[in-house]
Amino acid sequence: MPSSPPERRGPPDRKTPAEWQARSEWKALFAGTLNFSVLTIGVVSGIAQLADFPTGFARALLLAVFLTCLLYFVIRVWQFYFVEKVRELRAQLAKEAEKLTLAQSGHRRYLDAIERISDREKPLFAETLEVIVWIGVDDETDRIMEKRVTTPDPLVTHRAMRPIVPTDQEQIVRLDDIAFRVSRSGGRITALPLHEQIRKLRVWLIFDPALSARTEWEVEYRPHSLWRPLRERGWDQLVWDDRLPTAHGSPSAFTSFTVRFKFPDSDQPPSVKERQGYGELTEPARDESGMWEVVWRDKAPAGRHYVWDLTQAPGGTRRP
Repeated sequence: MPSSPPERRGPPDRKTPAEWQARSEWKALFAGTLNFSVLTIGVVSGIAQLADFPTGFARALLLAVFLTCLLYFVIRVWQFYFVEKVRELRAQLAKEAEKLTLAQSGHRRYLDAIERISDREKPLFAETLEVIVWIGVDDETDRIMEKRVTTPDPLVTHRAMRPIVPTDQEQIVRLDDIAFRVSRSGGRITALPLHEQIRKLRVWLIFDPALSARTEWEVEYRPHSLWRPLRERGWDQLVWDDRLPTAHGSPSAFTSFTVRFKFPDSDQPPSVKERQGYGELTEPARDESGMWEVVWRDKAPAGRHYVWDLTQAPGGTRRP
């Protein structure tokens, strides 16, 4: 007995769960509108027969019922469209949020790689550093300036640095928050944040063109409320870690390291002391602007960990 030819079937209906849900909601919308219309027309027709309304009034009433059902249908369609559009936008937002999370994760990996490279590279330069520390009369006037003179050996294309930021606050320190500014002679320097964390900020500096000869450059920034503890309790400290040994075996890339502490005017002079006795200190003296100034200098830096203790009587400063 000959066999019948195989039955031809179309492609399977591969709808997504969202499409099946939308189809079910459309069916429910039409079914609900139809039920409402039938119920409304039936109730109104029954009332009209019992009340024995005139023909003209009954027609007008029937037209009003029809318009009501039509308006109900339009409102339900608009509501369904609005709900579907919101659902679609939420799905798009979730996808974009996932893409943003992946992009941020990839960006963070790039920054971590740059930081590891920077940490592993030994300094190929010699440098003199002068840090000027302004202790302001309030949180807005705290300021830091770092004056550097770099002699590359043979070339410096980039480097990382850690600005001085408050360590007594539980908030993320961002580069934009401290009004970071960097400049150099004979070129430009691009500053990019590597790490913006609580009590920690690290900046990547790219030199354009690269440093190939002795170059002067400076960094200035305003770490908000850096010296608030000193103003409130009368004492505070500043910590500085020297870099790792250079590629030539010397313990530090610095050939000279100077810090100028500038205190606001007050009746009593402030005091500064390096905890381990490193370097040399001058006696407090007033500068040309009337601020107290104490100069600390290490003429032979050796990769040390410096801690300076600062004191000034609270409440005795004079505002300019």
